[in-house]
Amino acid sequence: MDAALQTQLTIAALVCSVVALFFSTLAAFPGLKLIFAAVRDGVLWFALFLILGGVSFVVWQNLQKLPKPALGATATSKGAQSPVLP
Repeated sequence: MDAALQTQLTIAALVCSVVALFFSTLAAFPGLKLIFAAVRDGVLWFALFLILGGVSFVVWQNLQKLPKPALGATATSKGAQSPVLP
């Protein structure tokens, strides 16, 4: 994961957390409590989506970098012979 993408994901998660905190404090007002709670929950779900998406992307990148073993090389290196066709 390059530094620019990591910085963007970090800033996005931080902004979502700050917005959620802001709406949590505003939810203290009784008349607007349900509206602000719904908006806060939406922001928290979006932050969770960003975090899980970023982690999934990093895992996917690391899986793409792993070397893939050759299928034919393992059978011949163990001394296995190919079957003889009639």
